[in-house]
Amino acid sequence: MKRLLITLALCLGALDPGRAELSASQRQGLQVALAEFHQHPPVHWAFRETSVDRATDKPLPAGIFVRLEFKLQQTNCRKEDWKKPECKIKPNGRKRTCLACIKLGSEDRVLGRLVHCPIQTQAPQEPEGHREAQCSRVERAGEDPHGYYFPGQFAFFKALPPD
Repeated sequence: MKRLLITLALCLGALDPGRAELSASQRQGLQVALAEFHQHPPVHWAFRETSVDRATDKPLPAGIFVRLEFKLQQTNCRKEDWKKPECKIKPNGRKRTCLACIKLGSEDRVLGRLVHCPIQTQAPQEPEGHREAQCSRVERAGEDPHGYYFPGQFAFFKALPPD
């Protein structure tokens, strides 16, 4: 029994609580973010995701909104080869901390996206509130602005029949 408890404790200690399994929509959002990141002209080398620090998804009428915070590190491959499994992380490669807000519609359609991956040593160039506002715009992408009704938003009057 004692041996079983020790084994269990070692296994639980080896698990990284921040590396929980991603949902299907979160994995899809991560792939969209990585593809978007590798399309930018200043990026010359492929990067690989080293950790996902936070991942949430929120079902909405028009689709699923996915928000991801993750880290990337440079590999030994060119950016065109970022999907290849033989691309190994360079120990001293550049690191990036990323925020991705992705709105996924039906049939794997991307309704909106924001991918922000500055180099970790760079000072923030824009305020946090600006990125959050951009993320909120992505969340609302494809939604019917008139689809949400609040009590008292509309009033109707029905006249009584004449006496």
